[in-house]
Amino acid sequence: MDGGTAHLARLRALPLLAAVVLVVLHVFAYPATRFSNDSYRYAREAYEFLGDSPRQARQKAVAAYCADTARLVHRNRLLDQRGFGEPGREAAYRHTCETKYRDGLTPTSPKYERIFRTRPGYPLMAAPFVALLGAKAGLTAVALAFTTAAGWLVYLLLRALRSPPPAAVLGQILYYVTPLAQWGGRPLSEGPVTALMTALLLASVLLLQGRVARGATLFAGAFALGAAVKYSSFLIIGLFTAVAAYAILLLVRRARQRGTWVLAGLATAGTVTVLAVSGAFGLPGMTDSLQDMFTLHWTYPEVSGPWRSLLRLNTVYWWQWLQQEALAPLLLTLLAAGAWGLWKRSVPVALCVLATGLTGFATMAAHPLAVEQDRLYVQVWLVPVIGLPLALERLWRRGGTAPAAPDGDRTAGEPAGCAT
Repeated sequence: MDGGTAHLARLRALPLLAAVVLVVLHVFAYPATRFSNDSYRYAREAYEFLGDSPRQARQKAVAAYCADTARLVHRNRLLDQRGFGEPGREAAYRHTCETKYRDGLTPTSPKYERIFRTRPGYPLMAAPFVALLGAKAGLTAVALAFTTAAGWLVYLLLRALRSPPPAAVLGQILYYVTPLAQWGGRPLSEGPVTALMTALLLASVLLLQGRVARGATLFAGAFALGAAVKYSSFLIIGLFTAVAAYAILLLVRRARQRGTWVLAGLATAGTVTVLAVSGAFGLPGMTDSLQDMFTLHWTYPEVSGPWRSLLRLNTVYWWQWLQQEALAPLLLTLLAAGAWGLWKRSVPVALCVLATGLTGFATMAAHPLAVEQDRLYVQVWLVPVIGLPLALERLWRRGGTAPAAPDGDRTAGEPAGCAT
């Protein structure tokens, strides 16, 4: 093996190394993750998919929740400056918890329960792993697998944009060290949702490059699976991606080619399909989501004028959000740098990535809950994750120090109709 071949082999091993490091870190951090109320509901559905009766599934999910909460109480006690030396009471706490929630975790409103019943994708995929590893570990394994794959998709996306391997691996690593992986590695649906949105972005790039068959297949598959995991999120991203595609057709003359039209058509079809299925089956919609928020999961009476209340809450929330960000504007700075790098590389790609980032802000605007903001708008981090390597690469090239892409790498093809 000559020096060039060995160097190329090392470069191609970097994505695998980054993925392995992510998994090792998350295995180490596993005791610090929380099996939350949402996790309980996904676990209960997974047990039902495995054939358990609703009562058996509920008992198993409650047991998993109480066991994990008891361990969390124990961890917190070990950090207490006065109580760390006292004997633990995990077994007693777990028994009390299981007795308290023998009829299931609250809230138990049928309307709240239905929100989770209409998201079968994640618990269905996790069911075999739940059977093998238990509730928390099984749900976490699936979420972490999607998150690991999402970083690799970022690598492929940047390589498709002709970024050299070091820059593409940087994007993968950024995915793994931002809140995208922090939330994606927990027993929640954020891992699959964000990974499938990343797959939509890669599919969009392929379509913009004129690689229609591959891009269309990936887009349709990722959108369909994403809608099964969380249809409300994919309704938003379908709409925003359609708007971005039509904006590309309107504003970027060189991008008016078959792939862009296919992207616009697929995004529109996906949005219309989710709306049609939601209407046909009476799935919970935005009004239901607002009532869920304002009634604390229907533990209080429904409010009149939820849309008016949402507007008022958003007015206060975003002003305070800007004030908090001004104290340490890391996210705003990274968003600006990422958007600049994307825009300078390709306006069409920039519009698609920004549309995905706006999905996070739109979700936050629909649920302006300050205590959950990092989780609700986690998709905004895709903008710096993809854009920063492009920005740094541009600066490297200005300085004449850009790392070169290996010869013969077919993933480095120039995006047709994308370059500005």
